[in-house]
Amino acid sequence: MRYVMLIIVPLLFVVMAVDGFAQSSESIDLKSKVETLERELSEIKGLLKQQVENDVRKDTELAVLKEEVQKKGKTETAKETPQKEIAALKEEVKKEIASIKEEVQKNEQRYASEGVSGEAPYLAKKSAEFADKKLAPAFGGVYTKPFLRRYGRNTYLGGYMDFQFRQDEKDSGNQGFDQTRFIPFIYSDVSDRVKLAAEIELEHGGVGGGRDGEVIIEFATVDFLITDWINWRGGFILTPLGKFNLVHDSPLQDLTDRPMVDRFIIPTTLTDAGMGFFGSTYPSEMSKLDYEVYVTNGVFHGLDDTGKKNFSLSNGIRNTRGGFEFDNENQSPAVVGRVAFSPFIGLEFGGSAYTQRYDDNNENQLTISALDFAYQKGPFELVGEGAYAFIETDELARSAGIADSMWGYYVEGRYHFMPTCLKTLAPKFFTDNSTFTGVLRWDQVQTSEIASGDRVNWLRNSITPGLNYRYTEDTVFKLDYQINMEDKDMVDIANNAFLFSVATYF
Repeated sequence: MRYVMLIIVPLLFVVMAVDGFAQSSESIDLKSKVETLERELSEIKGLLKQQVENDVRKDTELAVLKEEVQKKGKTETAKETPQKEIAALKEEVKKEIASIKEEVQKNEQRYASEGVSGEAPYLAKKSAEFADKKLAPAFGGVYTKPFLRRYGRNTYLGGYMDFQFRQDEKDSGNQGFDQTRFIPFIYSDVSDRVKLAAEIELEHGGVGGGRDGEVIIEFATVDFLITDWINWRGGFILTPLGKFNLVHDSPLQDLTDRPMVDRFIIPTTLTDAGMGFFGSTYPSEMSKLDYEVYVTNGVFHGLDDTGKKNFSLSNGIRNTRGGFEFDNENQSPAVVGRVAFSPFIGLEFGGSAYTQRYDDNNENQLTISALDFAYQKGPFELVGEGAYAFIETDELARSAGIADSMWGYYVEGRYHFMPTCLKTLAPKFFTDNSTFTGVLRWDQVQTSEIASGDRVNWLRNSITPGLNYRYTEDTVFKLDYQINMEDKDMVDIANNAFLFSVATYF
């Protein structure tokens, strides 16, 4: 029955969308068309200028002719000749103007039929609209990337990279330099209604040559735009569980490490294959309501039929992420959705939920709910997110050591500033586009398991102050110091850490 709905919903959508497909045509290279139009308009202007020059010349010739006729005493002929010449000239001008108008009209009709308009492409327009509002990255989404270069038929190429130095307190911890991520992305206005978005993730130098990083598709989706309040999306989807997963790019963040809740409870980056709908409505002139809802394969694989579990005290839910191809584990899909409400520009509240069967026997449900918020007023920002995992456990799951819940949250405050004295002393390095940000984050996460019949909890707490410098909005240099505190049930580890990192879009 669950797959019947998966068949019916796309069929209904196809029926609704046929008319849109029939009327929309494939867009062409906007830049080329604009250049063609400009060239044609330039030719039209040249023709008009030439025609005016001809008119002036003919008027001069007529004046000279009239004067000569008058001198010869042929007044009657002089009257008739200029009038005939003027009438012929007027008729010629009318024909030229009519021809020009006809050509312009043909061009307008051709461009309209090909889906070309004077407006910017959809992806560039959405990114520009977000930038104009001067909102923090926490308010953004998939379509608010900085599209820096356009190639071919409205295709955008770009990406980001980050690099870090880490010094843990303990000698056996993470030490030295790391090329953390290199993320190329491809976005495209395929046509007026069809949009493509994709990112490729290369972590820790990739794989091969002794490297144990990864190369993977971070997400790859095709969108069919219907109207503001309902659009279709399918592919390898960036899961809308919490807000951080949707805006996780390193250049957008003011601290080096991601929040603990988005590592242990919501394993960022969380993606899954599926399809669904998204859209926006505007309840009032100032407010906005966004939503996303998808059916996916179900990415979490927490327990196999032999009793081997992937939940753990050390990594929480993170290691339960499985493969991304066809669901061959338990044939049970997942459902995920998020709703966000903004009563006015600068404030957003979001709620999301994810649910699926996580075991091979298709007996136990994993449900993760999350709340998030973002507030911005002038140079001050306050963001936060919390998530709670409800883990259903039968006898097999309990005997494997799986606890029935895990949770976590973070709150982060940011303040942007730029001392005037620095702009005066070194204007080349501290421009109107440069800024400093002071940031402070509080993290708390509890992971759990069952050991010898008893529940064991690990409660992690972390305070991270930081200072970063952005030469432009796209590039950030970060200095952080993590103060990590373990609960009494955990082994006390000297794991405080100093971090320096650089992240930039390209």
